[in-house]
Amino acid sequence: MMKSILALLLLLGVAFGQSNEVEKWKKHNLSIGILDDRTGLSLIGYTYNVRLTDMDECFIGGGTAILAFTGTVGWKHYYRKSRLSISSVLCGQYIAHMDFNGFMPTFSLTLEYNLANNTQVKWGGMGGMLFGGTSSESGSDILGSPFVSLDFRF
Repeated sequence: MMKSILALLLLLGVAFGQSNEVEKWKKHNLSIGILDDRTGLSLIGYTYNVRLTDMDECFIGGGTAILAFTGTVGWKHYYRKSRLSISSVLCGQYIAHMDFNGFMPTFSLTLEYNLANNTQVKWGGMGGMLFGGTSSESGSDILGSPFVSLDFRF
């Protein structure tokens, strides 16, 4: 598990070296909504995006729900890119909430509708397995949930 996270971070580092093509592309993503495909259990999320190809990108970011914070790193693949795009996201998230913390790998399927050049409405479903627990218990839970969010790229 740790090796795959390190490999993803290495991939992000290599991608940061591609200066010309990446500079023209919108790198920042702010998400506001009920959960998110990138930052998971968040009401407000931010990710920094690194373009790999026309159909693939990596990201690193974080988000917050009322009392929980998430840190995330992942990969997004587009199956179709147009005004109505179809994509999937595979990411690893670290969740911290008061007396609880844990790691949650997630997978999501997303429909994105472009309202403007830098604004999207996204909806879909995500699933993941939460590893961790409180200080008195540990274990894992399988989670699944729909999401809807408004995204701004800049």
